[in-house]
Amino acid sequence: MSRWNISSIFFLGEGGRVRILNLKLGEVNIFTGASGTGKSTLIKAIDYCLGSKACELAAHVKRHSIAVGVKWVLGDAQMITGRVIPPLGQDTSTKMFVSSGRNLKIPTSLNEFEGATTLQAGKSYIERAFGIGGVADASGESTVRKWRPTVRHATAYMFVPKDVIYNETALLHGLDQADEAPAIIETMPYFLGVVTQDTVIQERRLRDLRKRLDREERQLRVRQAEGSDYKKHAMRLLMDAHRCGLCDLPPDDASETDLQEALLRVKRLRIGRGQNPNESELSNLHTQRRSLLSDIENARRSSRATQAALQEMSGFEGAVRRQYEKLKIAEHLQPVAHACPLCDAPSERGIAAAQAIRRSMDIVRSEGVAVENVRPRLVDHEDSLQLELTRLNDKLKGVDERIKTWIRQSGEAKEMDDLAQYHAHLMGKVSQFLEMNPATPLPGPDLDVLHGQIEELEALIDNDAKQVLLTRAERKVSQYLSEAFASLPTVAPCIEADLEFSSKPPAIAIIEKDSGAVLRLPDAGSDENYLALHIALSFALQKYLGKINAPVPAFLVFDQISRPYYPQRGEDEASIGENEEILAMRRHLDFLFNATADQKGLQVLLIEHAYFGDDPRYVGATRMRWNKLSGDALIPLDWPKREDSL
Repeated sequence: MSRWNISSIFFLGEGGRVRILNLKLGEVNIFTGASGTGKSTLIKAIDYCLGSKACELAAHVKRHSIAVGVKWVLGDAQMITGRVIPPLGQDTSTKMFVSSGRNLKIPTSLNEFEGATTLQAGKSYIERAFGIGGVADASGESTVRKWRPTVRHATAYMFVPKDVIYNETALLHGLDQADEAPAIIETMPYFLGVVTQDTVIQERRLRDLRKRLDREERQLRVRQAEGSDYKKHAMRLLMDAHRCGLCDLPPDDASETDLQEALLRVKRLRIGRGQNPNESELSNLHTQRRSLLSDIENARRSSRATQAALQEMSGFEGAVRRQYEKLKIAEHLQPVAHACPLCDAPSERGIAAAQAIRRSMDIVRSEGVAVENVRPRLVDHEDSLQLELTRLNDKLKGVDERIKTWIRQSGEAKEMDDLAQYHAHLMGKVSQFLEMNPATPLPGPDLDVLHGQIEELEALIDNDAKQVLLTRAERKVSQYLSEAFASLPTVAPCIEADLEFSSKPPAIAIIEKDSGAVLRLPDAGSDENYLALHIALSFALQKYLGKINAPVPAFLVFDQISRPYYPQRGEDEASIGENEEILAMRRHLDFLFNATADQKGLQVLLIEHAYFGDDPRYVGATRMRWNKLSGDALIPLDWPKREDSL
C-alpha cells in the first residue's frame, strides 16, 4: 500500500510555540477564513515539506516561524517530514528532517526533530515510503537523472492551487512551468502504471544509445566531409602542383587512396628546366600596346569625321529638298510663258524666265542625286571603322592580359631562380609527405556494436504493448473524468459534453453534445467550465491511481473553488440567500463530499473563503475558521518574531 493521508500540519515558533492543524483521514477537511489569514500557505507548506527547491511561504510565516512539518499516516505506519524555514530574504534551506515509525510525536522544537538529513536524501526517503521506485541510472551510477520519477512529480496529482484551478492551458500543477513540465509529462506513464522500473531503465538506456549512435554518425559525416589531416595536406600539395600545370585538380570528395595515387603521378613526372620571363618580351608588349593605342585613336578620329560628314549631308539634303519644292512653281507658269497674262500679247521675257527656272530645277535635282550616291559609301565607311575599333580593342585586351601574366609569372619566379627550381622544391615536398604519411584509414567508432546493442534493447521493449496499456489507462481516466464532469455545474459549450483525456502531452478534448465538435481546453471559455474540468480531472486521476495502487498519496488539496461565483468575504454564505451562484457552489460541495466518500481512503483538503453554516457536512468538515474579527490566523498574531527576522 502506498496511499498515504495527512494527519497533521504543524509550525514551530520561538519559545516552544507550536501550531498544529489536524486533519481527518479519508474525509473532506476544510480551512476557511478571510484574506490574509494564511490559508493558501498550507499548500506551499506541504510542498516545501516534500522537498521543493524554494521556500514560498508567506512573509508573515517566515518572520514568526522557524520550522514546518507534515505528519503522514498509512494504517499503523507514520512518517514526519519537516524542514527549517529560512529567514525572510533567503530562498530556501537544505536542512530536512524525515522519520518514520509508529505513534510518532509532533516535535515542539528543532531539537526534538528526528532524522536530520540533506534535502536530496530526505526526498529519497519519502519516495521509498510512498513506493516511488528508485530508478537507477542506466550506467549503474547513483547520479540523479533528470527524468527519474520523484516525489516532486507526484505533486502534480495532489495539488490544485489557485493558479491552476482556473488555468486555460495547464491541466496539472507544474505544467505551466517550463522547467518542471517536461519531467511531469515524461514520468506520467510510470505513475499511470504503464511502465515499470525495469522498462524505465531499459527505455532510458535505449534513448542514450540512440543519442550516442546519432552523435557518432554525425561526427563521422563531419570527418568525411572535412577530410582527415592526411587529406588536407595532400589536397594542399596537389593544388600547388595544379597551379604549376603539373596535374589536374582532384574532386573534393576524392578518397585518401585517390589523393595518394595523384601525388605518386606528380612524383614520377620528369620536369625540364624552365626559364624565367624575358625582360625584352615585356618591352615588346608595351611597344605593341602603344602602337595599338595610336591606331585606336586614329580610327576614332576617322569615325568622328565620318559621323560629322553624315550629319552635314543630312542638313544639305534638307536644304536641296526645300529649294526644289520652291522651284516647282515653274510647272504652273509653263502654260502662260509665251504670252502676257493680261493682254495676251507675245512675251519673249516670259519664255526666258521659264527656261531659267527649268535649268535651276535640273541643277538642284542633280545635286540631290549626288547626295544620295555619296551617303551609302559614308555609312559603309563608318561601319568598317567600328569593326576596326572592335578588333583593335580586342587585340589591346590580349596584350594587357599578356602583360599581367608576365608580371604575375615574374613575381612568382622571384622566390626561385627559375621554374625548374620551384618544381624541384615541390617534388621534394611531395616525396617527403608520401614517405612520412602513408595512406591508412583513420580509426573510427565501431558503429556495429552500437547497432547491436540498440537492436537487443528494442527486442526487450514491447512498444506496441506499452501503447496498448497507455491507451487503456487514458480510456479509464476519460471514463472517470466524464462521469465526474457530468455532476458539476457548467455552461455552454460544456453542458453534458463528453471528455477525452490524453497523457502526452496532457490534454482534454471536449466533445460538444449536439454538434459533436471537438473542442480544446481554451475553447471552454468560462471560469466555471475550467473549474469543473480541473476538479473532475483531479478526482478522475486519483480514482485511477487508487485502482492501480499507484505510488501517489490519496490526497487532494483545492484552493478556493468558489471564486467564479461571488466575492470572497469569509462570512457565512448562507446569509446571502439562494441564487444561481450559491446553487452552483452547493453542487460543487455535493460533488466533493460524494466523490470523496466513493473513493475509499481519499483525503481532500479544501481551502476556502466561503462558509456554509446551513450545511451540516460543511460545518462538520471545517477544521479551522479564521476571520479578521477573531484575530486568529494560520500563525497566531501574538507569536514573536524570530531573532534573525528582517
